[in-house]
Amino acid sequence: SFCYESMWLGFLRVMHTERTKGYKQTTVELTASRDGRHWYRVGRREEMIPLGSEEQWDTDYHDPFWEPVAVGDELWIYYRSGKLRRDQKRRCDLGVAKLRRDGFVSLDAGSDPGTIVTRPLAFAGNRLFVNAEVSEGGYVKAAVLTREQQPVEDRTLVDAIPVTQGGVTVPVTWKNTGKITKPSGEHICIGFELKNARLYS
Repeated sequence: SFCYESMWLGFLRVMHTERTKGYKQTTVELTASRDGRHWYRVGRREEMIPLGSEEQWDTDYHDPFWEPVAVGDELWIYYRSGKLRRDQKRRCDLGVAKLRRDGFVSLDAGSDPGTIVTRPLAFAGNRLFVNAEVSEGGYVKAAVLTREQQPVEDRTLVDAIPVTQGGVTVPVTWKNTGKITKPSGEHICIGFELKNARLYS
């Protein structure tokens, strides 16, 4: 496990003895915690680093070495892996899996737009950036809301200029402004509308 931004994340190694390819296989799933004591399995228990095919070197056993390393807009995860066969000599090699920064999980929307509202947020600064993938014909829009989820003037979904090109730090703007203002000490919520897009952070 390791600290990541404002929480803990962990790579849970899961051993499978029911699989027939080798005498055992070990996959890696993602876990998360807010306090370092209570942990939850996230991402529908999908493999964080997929096992390789029978022809590849990393087909049976994944073992991450340490927390991800930030390299530009990517996270690099170093791991050892190999084939585990009863009738073959064991060999493990070093691999690296790469994913976009903050790319552990996403909120996804298809051709029907979806909406999500954050819990109340406190922050410094006056700009909003999103980390998102946007497919053809898709968009991400954002609205600034009060703590009670009332729209803030000039920063509604109607005023929002859609984000149509994905990236790790894409600025969000509205027709009349690109800045967020809030009364001192106040919290705000952000409402997002997505279509054919994935919102990471």
